Amino acid sequence: MTRLPLVLEPQVPPEMKMAYQGVNQAESGLTGTYQALFASPKTASQLANLDQLLRHQVGLEPWVRLTVALTVAHERDNQALWASLEPLAREAGVSDTVIDAIAAGTAPRGLLPKEGIWAHFAKEVLSNQVRDSTWQAITHLVGDTGAINLAITVCYYEMMARLNGTFALETA
Repeated sequence: MTRLPLVLEPQVPPEMKMAYQGVNQAESGLTGTYQALFASPKTASQLANLDQLLRHQVGLEPWVRLTVALTVAHERDNQALWASLEPLAREAGVSDTVIDAIAAGTAPRGLLPKEGIWAHFAKEVLSNQVRDSTWQAITHLVGDTGAINLAITVCYYEMMARLNGTFALETA
């Protein structure tokens, strides 16, 4: 049972409805999380802005972002986050091989380097042990700005996983 009531759109202050609608689309994958967060509308609307930025404006391919998000969901053992993001990852082109490897906890082993690097980077960020060689590989692929955005993406999904646990959300 959730610890917070889920806030529905009619309860959201009018000036924050656009932010609410943006994160409560199916493509967000975080509907339940944001419905709980909107119990604190100002905070939720700021996080919704970050969500929109990460999903639409930072230049990471959706399959990369969702590979990272699934890795975070697995590493933080957040089934709600996994369940909400897995279908989106499949739609974005994340292969069954990658999804299965992340789910089994074996990624990046057994994956092509161009697929496994994203899970590898996410795991290193989560363990607070990003190696120079990993950083160099990431910046080679997406540049300094992309690496920053990728690191923020890992941290964003980790925060969402932690909030799901804190709020006792059964579905995201």
